[in-house]
Amino acid sequence: MSCTDATELPLVCVIYGLAIQSGLNTLVTTVPQFFQSHASPKSPLFLGIVTCAFSLLIMADSSMYIPNHFADERLCSVLYMAEGVFYQGFLLIFDTFILVKTYIITRENKVFLAFMTTALLYRLAAAVADLILSGGVWDDESGACAYSQNGETMFHYAGADLACDVLATAGSLAMLISGKFGGVSDLIGQLSLENVIRSSLTLVLNSVLMYLGQLPTVSFKVLSIAWAIQNTVLLYLMNMEHVYS
Repeated sequence: MSCTDATELPLVCVIYGLAIQSGLNTLVTTVPQFFQSHASPKSPLFLGIVTCAFSLLIMADSSMYIPNHFADERLCSVLYMAEGVFYQGFLLIFDTFILVKTYIITRENKVFLAFMTTALLYRLAAAVADLILSGGVWDDESGACAYSQNGETMFHYAGADLACDVLATAGSLAMLISGKFGGVSDLIGQLSLENVIRSSLTLVLNSVLMYLGQLPTVSFKVLSIAWAIQNTVLLYLMNMEHVYS
């Protein structure tokens, strides 16, 4: 194991560990709400289901790092395919979550619905393409399982994430400045502000990931650290929902 590997492995594990801890905290907070007879109207059932599904997928993705790192030739492609499904799954849920919330905030605007549907279909197509064209490859020279990331599919799915972030930010910001509600003290105002903050931060995060993915000299080790940070940050951003619950 090289000096770089010795540094990268524990660093990525610590970051993924934070994501798993945050996911567990979310489940501990959210699951008991399903059994409460008088659930808060600000925390509807569908929101709890989406939050739990997102947390479970992101925890599953984070838990795959060690098995993938030490996978043998027989399990190499299978484990990376599983991780790909988990990874694309939680990103799709997150994009759908912020866009559906913005659609509700815009009072079910038909124009926004058209843009939202187009963005999500593009995101789904990019996810399927990445699952097909990227994956684990056994390296006979190093005797290790390596991940082969298709640069074009990463560009498209990161671009689709950016499109969803821009759309959610623009829709929420438009409602904030429209004056159609009672300001930030109003529930819709609070949700709009929350959406602007969440989608704006996600926009910055996804822009960095898209930039790194297009650098010809970027190593898989750097991408691993970036993906680990993405998992942790997205979990904390998803949990912003509990601020106004």
